Amino acid sequence: MFNLAPLYFPITANPAQTSEFLPSQALQPYIRCFWGSVTPRIPTEASVHVVDKASGYEPRMETIIPDTCMDIIWNLNELTGLTTTVFSGINDAPFEVPSDRGEGMISTFGIRFHFWAVHFFADDHLRDVLNAFVDVDQYFCTFKKELGFLLEQANSMNERIAAAEAYLFQRLERGGRTNDRMMNAIYTLIKQKGVVTAEDLETSSNLSRRQLERLFQEYIGVSPKKTADLVRFQNVWREMYQLPVQTKNMQDLIFTYGFSHQPHFINSFKKYAGRTPLEALVYAGR
Repeated sequence: MFNLAPLYFPITANPAQTSEFLPSQALQPYIRCFWGSVTPRIPTEASVHVVDKASGYEPRMETIIPDTCMDIIWNLNELTGLTTTVFSGINDAPFEVPSDRGEGMISTFGIRFHFWAVHFFADDHLRDVLNAFVDVDQYFCTFKKELGFLLEQANSMNERIAAAEAYLFQRLERGGRTNDRMMNAIYTLIKQKGVVTAEDLETSSNLSRRQLERLFQEYIGVSPKKTADLVRFQNVWREMYQLPVQTKNMQDLIFTYGFSHQPHFINSFKKYAGRTPLEALVYAGR
């Protein structure tokens, strides 16, 4: 498969606070990153986070924004030995989670897929993955049997990544289905940073609008238009985040990404970030 990753690198709401690990070069066309944390097998008294409800403790909250990716999230409770594994589909709205949940007791390992690549590994269509948060078996029926135990036995992030990569290569070798014409449309969408028309996608794929709608729903879980909107948002956010403060110019972004005016730009950004552009930069420490 042509590697789209160099053209598109989605980021989180606070990239400086994430623990991400790039996959091997052979998997980079498919996997955005691995992520997570490893907790000691026998937690020390200092590492166990005890919450006293009477003290009025409230966990810190972390904002999750649509990054166009989909994740397998594996959690191990080091005290009980219980594991949970879920599949998180593509999201089109921001939400919040506790950033210190289970701190000192929970080991987490995540596999973050590029949106165009999940279908190479999944067992079934992806028509129902929009904002989904379901048991991993629904889309990866062999994950727990072939990888779950290895993740539990691993003592480091490197060991977990090695086990996950072996599992993913095995899945690829089984011949995941794809559609080359649809992938041509995705290439155009990525190359043009989400600023595309339906006609652009029809021309690049040689497919009708109805065919593209059906294929995007089956292989990605969202329509071509929503995919383009999410890709555009991520390109805007990454450009905002990476530019030095003194050179940030909203008017340039409004023009470059095809917004009709500033309120349109701000409302569109807030829909996906949950904050205005300036508030999002403050949250990310920029």
